Amino acid sequence: MDAPSEPDRAVEHEVVVLGGGPAGCAAATLLAQRSHQVALVRPATPPAGALAQSIPPSARKLLAELDAVEVVERAGFLANGGNTVWWAGGDARTERFPDGEAGVHVDRAGLERVLVEAARRVGVRVYDGATARRAERGRGLWTVGCERAAHPPLTLRAPWVVDATGRHGFLARQGREPDRATATLALVRRWRRPGGWGPADATHTLVESYEDGWAWSVPLAPDVRCFTAMIDARAPGGAFDPDEMLHAELSKSSHLGAMVRGARPVGGAWACPASLYHAAAYARDGLLLAGDAASFIDPLSSYGVKKALSSGWLAGVVAHTALVDPGMADTALEFFDGREREVYRSYRAASAGYFEEAAGVYGHAYWETRAAAARAAAARGAGDQTAAGDPDAVSPPEPAEHVVRAAFEAIRDRRTLDAGPGPSLRPVERPAVEGSRIVLATHLASERYPHGLRYVRGVSLERLVAEAPRHAEVPDVWTAYNAVAPPVALPDFLVALSTAFAAGLLVHRERSPGESLPPVPG
Repeated sequence: MDAPSEPDRAVEHEVVVLGGGPAGCAAATLLAQRSHQVALVRPATPPAGALAQSIPPSARKLLAELDAVEVVERAGFLANGGNTVWWAGGDARTERFPDGEAGVHVDRAGLERVLVEAARRVGVRVYDGATARRAERGRGLWTVGCERAAHPPLTLRAPWVVDATGRHGFLARQGREPDRATATLALVRRWRRPGGWGPADATHTLVESYEDGWAWSVPLAPDVRCFTAMIDARAPGGAFDPDEMLHAELSKSSHLGAMVRGARPVGGAWACPASLYHAAAYARDGLLLAGDAASFIDPLSSYGVKKALSSGWLAGVVAHTALVDPGMADTALEFFDGREREVYRSYRAASAGYFEEAAGVYGHAYWETRAAAARAAAARGAGDQTAAGDPDAVSPPEPAEHVVRAAFEAIRDRRTLDAGPGPSLRPVERPAVEGSRIVLATHLASERYPHGLRYVRGVSLERLVAEAPRHAEVPDVWTAYNAVAPPVALPDFLVALSTAFAAGLLVHRERSPGESLPPVPG
């Protein structure tokens, strides 16, 4: 615990991060790793501390960037082996993670505890039990006033603030745009079943839809699971009893409802808002909105924690860029804003298919309104130029999967590759993440993708497009690429090669028999 400061004396930092969840810890940790003076302000009791969440193995790369893999593994969280889904009346779909990898299931308070430990270890100054009550910006500096239990008030001053205060949105809530068509309430409770829940999906997140809602369950121990029902927030009438309401909702489901029968409740049920929203602007001079403070999505994909980690990580990258290279600050802010918009849009686009499938089976307004709202949200901002990605490859949206697959089939059906540069191929300079900085980097653009693409599955498209016309056979292109760039696996290379054709960066050339390949410029 930090020593209390004088109430009328501001403590100077370079960045003040509000909120100690995944987004706030990610931003604070990255900045401290790069020798910035960082304050992390977190309440004594995390507002989402009792929630159960799942982290996929693909988040390991983000945790590694934050040097937090060891503390997460040491915490003893239950392994996350995948998902089992009963959707729209269909049979169970079992979705295991590739290559036998596993993530973890966590209680939010436990996850926050280990992430704060990782942040503190790299030099973040953590103000435990503190809550921001006022914030003002003047002369290029934020002044943040905080209350602390059993301590005098605290004043912090810094040129940059990251608001990662979740749904509370201390600064973010003034500029949010809610999805008013789909007001949602989450009903949550834990149950214990002595002897466990059965071996088949003991490590899986379980998801099930029913006529006017859906439910999901996350295991926290071999004998403990957390169950959540997502209902229309406008539906409840009469007395509000979360226990009775959750029991009634789960009884509508075939599989999750049967699981809790005979199990012992652990504590009472509780309700929390789960309606969707997004920020009108995710960044402005001196302020970044990260994680759930910036936007909230349906937890259908079980990627909420990864989304928060990625958002906080990128907020740290942007603040670091602005601090060490002020001339890139505006570019970095625009990049962050566009990326966060595309994250929200792409998640809404992904959820639209699930909602439409359920609407087609159940014919209920619950699903029909959600499907329509998801389609509308996906259509808005579809031209934004940044997308969710791994730390080293935040890039513009790629061609749709079916277009890439068609390009792959065309490659496979040809006797030789005969690749050539697309007629509209051109390099463009656009913002990108390099290490822990936002820089201007070369992207390859075409008429179909005027804003350009840079990496696909870790494959540099610039290197690939340079090598492909020099070789007639795909294995030779792969070998040549691996000789001049960090080696990549063949499946990833094939996806990138197919994407290059789908985007018009490469085309198949027609040659006469015996004609040699023409030289490639440069």
